[in-house]
Amino acid sequence: MLKHLLIEVIGHVSGLSDAQLEQIERSLPATKALIDLLSKAHPIIEQAETLYSEAQPLIDQARKEWQTVGPAAQILIDVISHHLNKGSSPAEATEAVRAALGGSIQNVAQDRGMDRGMNRGTVFGGTGFVGCRVVRHLSVSTVTVRIASRHPARAEGDNAEQVIADAHDERSVEAAVMGADGVVNAISLYTEHGGDTFHSVHVEAAARIAGVARRAGVKRFVHLSGIGADPTSPSPYIRNRGEGEVAVQAAFPGAVVIRPVVMFAPDDAFLTRILGLLRTLPAYPLFGDGRTRLQPVYVDDVAAAIAQVLRQTQRPFPIYELAGPRVYSYGELLRTIARTAGLRPMLVRVPFAFWNAAAGLAEILPHPPLTRNQVELMQIDTMVSGSRPGFGSLGISPRSLEEELKAMLKHTNEQTQNTKKGRARWG
Repeated sequence: MLKHLLIEVIGHVSGLSDAQLEQIERSLPATKALIDLLSKAHPIIEQAETLYSEAQPLIDQARKEWQTVGPAAQILIDVISHHLNKGSSPAEATEAVRAALGGSIQNVAQDRGMDRGMNRGTVFGGTGFVGCRVVRHLSVSTVTVRIASRHPARAEGDNAEQVIADAHDERSVEAAVMGADGVVNAISLYTEHGGDTFHSVHVEAAARIAGVARRAGVKRFVHLSGIGADPTSPSPYIRNRGEGEVAVQAAFPGAVVIRPVVMFAPDDAFLTRILGLLRTLPAYPLFGDGRTRLQPVYVDDVAAAIAQVLRQTQRPFPIYELAGPRVYSYGELLRTIARTAGLRPMLVRVPFAFWNAAAGLAEILPHPPLTRNQVELMQIDTMVSGSRPGFGSLGISPRSLEEELKAMLKHTNEQTQNTKKGRARWG
């Protein structure tokens, strides 16, 4: 079939008759042999194309299944897919896989062995908003947890060791890290005060903890950063977050960076403050026109992800971006919170210039309720880029803001009712 098709195409292009083509064919034995060979190979080529088309969905599915296995598995899938498409022999494909993987298989095996020995973990900032929840998640596993904090007595639970640690003091950090297999740096600063600046906390202290951990032989280091961290950003907060990531990964090669978006919880300074203002103010002031986009995430989901990265058996990705399941504009978020709480507020647009002026005045106070840095951040979308692994690669389904808000409101209402009953009983 292929032979006749080729002859027909040549004849059509050249304008030669069938008799002339047959004469040429007899005078060119090598060409004739090539055409015959291609004719025999055509069914095999068609079969190979069919097999590859059938294999491609399986390759795609395997790629998804193996995402959590680590870089070595990803390389393996890519190389196999490439060589199936290329038509290489099994021997050639095998050699290509070996060359591409290099020492990755050995490294993955070392990681698996390492995690079987993940017995002790130190959490810096273990009494904070995120850190205390990381401690809870680690405490229910086989990992012995050590809380390193300026005020460890604030820690919840009896299963964790407590040690006073100052991230600005290297000896203090060394004592907290001693004997740990894994370390989490969950120290965060949202408002500069006293000697604690964004640079001193997010860059200097973070690099100090990472460097001490590496020298102490710690096997895994997890660093809490923030979404959009960028060392070139004009925003001091975002820039120092980015510089901190660079410093940590230089001090501890292989460190894992966690970038969450804005986090919420019943004890947060975000959702509860918005809810309180919605209930109190006759009109709620928007930041600008309310179009800034957010993808809020439940803090307990972030803590679960950090704990899992610390103790998981396979080599983790270098950076994870963690966000909730839905993107809101700021205005949509306020309306969603109000609707869930049974409120109908009036939303008023307030220019960012006004907010900047108000924040500048507020910064005179010892503990300002609003800073110019926070106003600047409210002008930037806080959502995942989509180019980094997230909850899905860890097998975690993030909870929605609406679900958690309903649970929080129900709990608050029950507490209110119980308080009223108690007052009535003891009159």
